[in-house]
Amino acid sequence: MIICQIAGFLGSGKTTLLIKLGTTLSARGKRVAIIVNEVGEVGVDGSVIDSSGLKSVELAEGCICCSLSGSLQHTLRQITTEYHPDLIIIEPTGIAFPTKIVQLVRTAMVGEDKMITISLIDAFRAVKLFKEAELFVSRQIAGADIVAVNKIDAVDENTIDETEKIVKKVNKDAQLVLISAKNGDGVEQLINILEESA
Repeated sequence: MIICQIAGFLGSGKTTLLIKLGTTLSARGKRVAIIVNEVGEVGVDGSVIDSSGLKSVELAEGCICCSLSGSLQHTLRQITTEYHPDLIIIEPTGIAFPTKIVQLVRTAMVGEDKMITISLIDAFRAVKLFKEAELFVSRQIAGADIVAVNKIDAVDENTIDETEKIVKKVNKDAQLVLISAKNGDGVEQLINILEESA
């Protein structure tokens, strides 16, 4: 089983990407479970995911790397026991720290389970965000196995190059994938990386 965390700043396209990944893999016969973390009382992402034919478990009113850490571990064990998925996708809030979630997941994992972190970077805002919140953005990139630069359909080559430089400066070991979650560009490459990790 693969447990895949899709991290990224607010508005980076996490929900759009996980729906693309989930529906594509489900159509290929894979059992996919999704855990969504909503800070507020009303979960928007869970409703959006469910409306696309996928099932999600929502952990609300707190952050899964802080106040809801026990809930995350319990939910992972319950999903694994009851549903036996091939892939569990975790969508944390846009303010969560990926490395903290990896630590929590690893304590709940069993046997040969694999943990992969995809950090989603919004190419449209990456340079500005890095200037304004360098430490926060760096923490999200540094903890990633794969960095997916999203929204490449909305920017020029120069912006993509600048975003790639930021990523390589922070995490030269991460696999870098250019995608548009909205129109599906590069999503197949991400799926291939996930399947090869199994």
